[in-house]
Amino acid sequence: MASLFGFKTRSPERDRDTDRERLARLSAFLGEMADQIAAERSGLERRYREASTNAGFLADAMENEEVSAGSSHRLDAMTDDMLNYERRLAALSRQIGVVEDLRARAQALLD
Repeated sequence: MASLFGFKTRSPERDRDTDRERLARLSAFLGEMADQIAAERSGLERRYREASTNAGFLADAMENEEVSAGSSHRLDAMTDDMLNYERRLAALSRQIGVVEDLRARAQALLD
């Protein structure tokens, strides 16, 4: 397409195609990120549930004096692990929120 000053510009259709391709790549990348974050969150939630269950059984056993008093260190470690799991799960939730926002913004550019 020729312009007023004698240089050629691309057609609007070609620009739209280029934008669509670029945003499709961005959307695919963000989808991969969302899948990775979801997989990490799923595994972490499973480990959190297991740790919580094990900590509950250990606490019950300690109350019933079925295990040694030294088990309190194990329970403290499990509690620390669960707090770390909760922090990481919160961070992953924030990341998913950002990725979802970016995906919505990219889609809005296509619309």
